Amino acid sequence: MPTLTTIYYCGETKTFKEKSTERDIGPNDVLIDTTHSGLCYTDVHAKPLGCGLGHEGVGNVRDVGVAVTHMKPGDRVGWGWLHSSCGHCTTCVSGYRQYCSEARGFAFSDEDQGAFSDSRIINSAFAYRIPDEISSAAAGPLMCAGASTYEALDAARTASNDRVGVLGIGGLGHIAILFAKAMGCAVTALTAHANKYDDALKLGADEVRLLSEPGKVLGRSGQQNSDVLDQEPKPAAIDVLLVTSNEVPSLGNILPLLSRRARIVLMTIQQQALTIPYMPFVLPGHHLIASTEASRENHIKMLEFAARHRIQPWIEEFPMTTTGVAAAFQRLESGKMRYRGVFVR
Repeated sequence: MPTLTTIYYCGETKTFKEKSTERDIGPNDVLIDTTHSGLCYTDVHAKPLGCGLGHEGVGNVRDVGVAVTHMKPGDRVGWGWLHSSCGHCTTCVSGYRQYCSEARGFAFSDEDQGAFSDSRIINSAFAYRIPDEISSAAAGPLMCAGASTYEALDAARTASNDRVGVLGIGGLGHIAILFAKAMGCAVTALTAHANKYDDALKLGADEVRLLSEPGKVLGRSGQQNSDVLDQEPKPAAIDVLLVTSNEVPSLGNILPLLSRRARIVLMTIQQQALTIPYMPFVLPGHHLIASTEASRENHIKMLEFAARHRIQPWIEEFPMTTTGVAAAFQRLESGKMRYRGVFVR
């Protein structure tokens, strides 16, 4: 029976510690030796639960259950937030198992296991082979941020002639820009921080707007002074708006930037109610879409897409130790991470 060691947060001492657990390999499971893991803001939300942290894991298969035929020892694989679903309801059989009423994921199943670990046992149906073109460090953020962003673009039926607005330039938002540009879309970046202007352009955004003054374009491509606001910008006419910020801001000021029948995709995790001006939303025929995680099909398609277009998330690397985890959390929670932390064992 393998022993699995993972890092968790101890609320009593306010420190990160390690804990170990033993678990059998089930017939459909794979045992993975972890090499890398991304750090997601969901880990911040889960920290008080005392669970094993991390859900953007990457590693090498050490052993497989007796019923597993599509993976073998030595395969490089990754896994994300979702760990299980019922597999037989209409939601599961339609391919959207992340919305199954019995779906369970990080922090809500296998609480002693996480991706900040030496190894991990998971149902093989929720693990994914990583293409050779993607490095293990780059693959970590793709397991959650990449999969969720690709799913959101698909949920909005995004086409190459769409303008995609990305609200929030962080762990999710920066990958959203990379994906949307690779799809051939024009991109408008919306941020609360003017100091992200240069990063947004380097990621591929065609224009950058401040949430405090969304009607104005911040600077222009090639302009050195990023503090100058263009007083007569052309309308953004955003067709697809991905809300990737840690909190959903007031959408009232954003609606004038949208094209008719725009699709707004909510990706933020929060408990607060969402308020939208009614008539400005209804009269143009806008659509409000909820999107979380990714179907298995889109997770696989996302990895193929990232490999084909050589998508490279912007990452900062940290050692997968309690000290390294503490340093990465501090940087993430202070808003200084650019843009995804990755732990390396």
